[in-house]
Amino acid sequence: MKYISLFLLVAVVICSCNNNKAFINHKLEYKKMGECSAGEKVINMTSNIAGERYMFEACLNADFAGDAYTVERHGDSLVVAFQRGEGEKAAFSITLDIDAFPVYDHIVIDGHEAIAIKHVEK
Repeated sequence: MKYISLFLLVAVVICSCNNNKAFINHKLEYKKMGECSAGEKVINMTSNIAGERYMFEACLNADFAGDAYTVERHGDSLVVAFQRGEGEKAAFSITLDIDAFPVYDHIVIDGHEAIAIKHVEK
């Protein structure tokens, strides 16, 4: 009986530690820069154990308040889309932090070409 109880205790602990639920955590910081300018915008990425940080400029509605965007999973990719409407536009400096499980292999930001993500094995 003692061994059965020990086995059940170990099994419960192992099962409770296996929390592999899918998630996408994201946080956006923005700063209004002024008027929109033409030309290709560069997307910079920094990666660490807490996820990835993307820094770029976007031409959005002048009244953008940081909540008019979505981050969705499509297969092994993430798609970041900003909502735009009629009216005055302004350039914004965007910093987007993303942490997701399971890992994603590509990200599409605001309709730009997909960016391949290389993950480092731990």
